[in-house]
Amino acid sequence: MNKYRILLIALILAHFGLLFMTGLFRHWGFLTSINDLANFDQAIWGTIQGSLLLNTDVFDMPTSRLAMHFDPIQLIFVPLYLIYPSFGWLTGGQALALSITAWPVYVLASRSFESEKTGLIWALIFLANPFLLNAGAWDFHPITLAVPFVALGFLALDSRNFKLMLFCALVILLCKEHLGVMVTGFGVLWWIWTRQWIPGTVLILLGAAHFYLVLQVIMPAFSPTGQHVMVSEGLGQLSRYAWLGDSVGDIIRTIITQPVYVLKTVLISMGGLGYLILLLIPFLFFPLLGLAFLLSGVADLAANMLSANPMPRSPIAYHSATLVPVLTVAAVYGIRKISRWQKRFSAQELTGLVLIATLFMGYAFAPFPLPGAKNVWAPASFVSLPDPRVKEIRSLVGEDSALSVQANAGAHFSQREELYRYPNQIDQVDTVILWLESPTRNIHVYSEEQKQIRQYLIGMLDSHLSMDRKDYFASVEELLLDEKFGVAYWDEPWLVLKRGVEEDDVVADVMARVEELRGKWL
Repeated sequence: MNKYRILLIALILAHFGLLFMTGLFRHWGFLTSINDLANFDQAIWGTIQGSLLLNTDVFDMPTSRLAMHFDPIQLIFVPLYLIYPSFGWLTGGQALALSITAWPVYVLASRSFESEKTGLIWALIFLANPFLLNAGAWDFHPITLAVPFVALGFLALDSRNFKLMLFCALVILLCKEHLGVMVTGFGVLWWIWTRQWIPGTVLILLGAAHFYLVLQVIMPAFSPTGQHVMVSEGLGQLSRYAWLGDSVGDIIRTIITQPVYVLKTVLISMGGLGYLILLLIPFLFFPLLGLAFLLSGVADLAANMLSANPMPRSPIAYHSATLVPVLTVAAVYGIRKISRWQKRFSAQELTGLVLIATLFMGYAFAPFPLPGAKNVWAPASFVSLPDPRVKEIRSLVGEDSALSVQANAGAHFSQREELYRYPNQIDQVDTVILWLESPTRNIHVYSEEQKQIRQYLIGMLDSHLSMDRKDYFASVEELLLDEKFGVAYWDEPWLVLKRGVEEDDVVADVMARVEELRGKWL
């Protein structure tokens, strides 16, 4: 094994270690969410108990995760949960998937430029991308598991290995409902690149069939609304695409029949142009020279840009993870093309410029406590350890209790049949669990404009609480005065209230703590 491959392995291991430990620290520091990590933890645990991909949070009732998203790839964690049921498998799996993708990127770039040194630089470019780093620092999401298979798909294309391409396509299809469009894009690219129309047609038909069956048959069968949740109206931030129509068919018709209106809304009103620029800056816009390779990224690009919720377009979100290998490969071929057109700058020199731009952007948007970095999560403490009181509380409330839990503490209690985001279902649950502390230093006074979108400001305290801070304080005080509940556990900042527990003198102490926090947070 030569020195470049040894360095590559070292890079991958270091990257994996950074993302894995960041994920553990975030969870132990109560930065993970009932909306994300808890959903997947409950889904896998529920599957083992006989309820396929159980979810109780999104609709405040037992449903399948497939009602919200088609991502059965997470079932690969079931055997691991049978060994030991822990969120660590999810965090580690995500970190490994993102980090190991550097290997096919290295191989492909080494072949393209006939230089393993250049291939290593491209592996580093991939690993340092700000969208990738932030996806790795977020709660687990199954779409990140598609990332290595997207890169392998390009390697299969370069090698004209259709069996490998087909395998990658099948895995990708298990990761999200819209990725049938990605597979269709790979099919068109296979046509263009290899001139082999039969394999290309197979991929196109496979992707199209998946897109139709998942969105029109499978998900509606599981969804309480009878269709994909995000095209349903009246569901707040979940109704991301309802502005385009009441069904998938209506959305497609709107895009086709009103392209000017859609483009103007997406690029200008919704900030899509800025999102595109942020995606391309780390690569110095070289992916535009490898335009055909961007076909496989159309699915995620459309899903992110058409969303009424701005979160998918943020460089600090996870939604662009599968676009990073697409843009990386397109940039590789774009630089290879331009280096053949002119001799003033070599491929290695252009690659060096991309590395500098990526390192700058990766540092600027890094989700880590680096001087001058955005560090959007701004944890109260970057390095956190497990809180032993979590086990005490689990023992106190029991395994069968229905819980309403503060959003940023929910993932610590998610292996149960009924889990709801506080203050939802208070009238129905046995127990309420609160964590009267802020996991982040991001506690700001909002402008009037920001107040209108406060729940979408990622990393802010309200985002972790999943509710307005004023409403949070009012609900806690109301709950403390509710005769149906009593304080069963108070060890600052943990507060557990249960039905039927008699009141005691700690209520005054809790009220004092609430007043103290109100002074700090408002």
